Amino acid sequence: MARVLEFELLRGCFFAFGLGLVACNGSAGAPARKDPSTSGLGPKGEVLGASGGANAMGPDRSGSGIGPVGACTTPAVTSPGASPLRRLTHTEYDNTVESLLGVTTKPARAFPLEERAYNFDNNATVRSVSQILAERYEAAATTMGTAQIATLTALLGCDPVAAGEDTCAAQFMDAFGLRAYRRPLNLAERARLTAFYQASKTANGFANAIQMVVSAVLQTPQFLYRMETADTAGAPVAASPGLLEAGPYERASRLSYLLTQSMPDPELLAVAARGELATKEQVAAQAQRLLGSPKARSNVVSFHSQWLDFSSMGQLTKDANLFPNFTPTIAAAMRDEATAFVEHTVFDGAGDMASLLKSPQSYMNDALAGFYGATAPGSATAPASVLLPAAQRSGLLTVAGLLAGHSNPTQGSPVVRGFFIRDSLLCQKPPPPPQNANIQVPAFDPALTTRERFAAHSANPTCNTCHQLMDPIGLGFEHYDAVGMWRADEAGKPVDAKGELTMTDVDGPFDGAVELGQKLGRSKIVTDCTASQWFRFAYGRLESGEDSCTLDQLKTAFTASNGSVKDLLVQLTQTDAFLYRKAP
Repeated sequence: MARVLEFELLRGCFFAFGLGLVACNGSAGAPARKDPSTSGLGPKGEVLGASGGANAMGPDRSGSGIGPVGACTTPAVTSPGASPLRRLTHTEYDNTVESLLGVTTKPARAFPLEERAYNFDNNATVRSVSQILAERYEAAATTMGTAQIATLTALLGCDPVAAGEDTCAAQFMDAFGLRAYRRPLNLAERARLTAFYQASKTANGFANAIQMVVSAVLQTPQFLYRMETADTAGAPVAASPGLLEAGPYERASRLSYLLTQSMPDPELLAVAARGELATKEQVAAQAQRLLGSPKARSNVVSFHSQWLDFSSMGQLTKDANLFPNFTPTIAAAMRDEATAFVEHTVFDGAGDMASLLKSPQSYMNDALAGFYGATAPGSATAPASVLLPAAQRSGLLTVAGLLAGHSNPTQGSPVVRGFFIRDSLLCQKPPPPPQNANIQVPAFDPALTTRERFAAHSANPTCNTCHQLMDPIGLGFEHYDAVGMWRADEAGKPVDAKGELTMTDVDGPFDGAVELGQKLGRSKIVTDCTASQWFRFAYGRLESGEDSCTLDQLKTAFTASNGSVKDLLVQLTQTDAFLYRKAP
């Protein structure tokens, strides 16, 4: 009987919960990363310039900093935009069960790949539940629940012999429910869990009943989704007609998942219980505290890894005849370099966008240092500090893994590299190529430079319009080969790395990626684009016209802080989109 009741809770999550909110036929995979020069798709699998897309090049470049996203003429009016129902990402799931139960095995690694939209895996509009994902949730919950029997007294927090089994179970369900649901249980939830516990105890005994409760809770919508209700914290406060203040536990969850990708810690739950998240100042104080946690560092790395696609670095393959020293070990070290650079620059360095784009400081192990031709830092495994030549390296733009990831197996790609700058850093997505365009990558010819091989893109009238948006930028990376290594010559000729920026606030020629990094580091369009990307990651959705005031606030604050990433994270907790929600 207990097994039947457990299944009912699982089924309630995905079916009875509401088919309009939770679809069960979603894709189990993520779109493949493709080369726009060969497929007409963006490097993250998106159609270039898709109709209605927020990144399409056109008069309304929402979030790009180029065109207006809607004038914020009434800043006193609360406009939070949408508050979609958000299912835990796989990272959030693993972090949450670690905080909740001490599980460090990362069970979500067995789940199907995350769906991604607009760079990120937490966009609520594409996060459906497939049958296989539901089954994996059930399997993980059963495994974790069963494992708790071995440490039952520690889990319960009371002695069932001394206190009585039912009394101890009641105390446990309240305490565990508070943490698992990120708010106190309501009366209906408590009654249902109590009935479930009693039925399980009758059928299987006390220890198994507790195990079944744990397994069942881990399959409920209240755990798997960040559900926002105010019925456990008093009547919701109306901010204005049709708008509500997010309740204290809602704000606690919003804070913790925005900044640490995990459930609220004990201090944050205690603060919520005391009603001390009512003001912007109280929210900001907790945000500052959470930014000091290791999970906050991982969160910032996760954002940059998805935004700039670091994850693909570890799976890169290159032509073994041309690049015999490029191995899977080196590819993985490149990914580790990129993530370490972001973490240390944001949290241990200047922490601003200009440093991310211009710093020659890097972090790598001895093997990768040897690949770079740099002095080994004396670390066989973990990345360690290395200072690279300032004339050759400029922060994220010249991290080897990023350059290798925006190349072909045999040669660099000005198209892909230029597209990366347009799309990811300027929030300007070029339109797709015409249907009759030749989108084949030029064949590798060791007698020609990359610039010479790709010259046809600019010469062909059919291709010229689009490629003029990408190639003049991408050609500025010609000092870096297909594995991201510096070269002064190619095909027996001196490298020509002259490029040009257009349609930006820092237009003009530049010579090489270092000069490009200096230009982009001064660009308000880049800082505005970065703020928009953080908006999408933090709130799990694409911006809309309702968000114009929130975006203006974030962009203004980010610029005023000289591009401080940590200051922007705090500002994300101070907006209408964070503090309020629409009334149901």
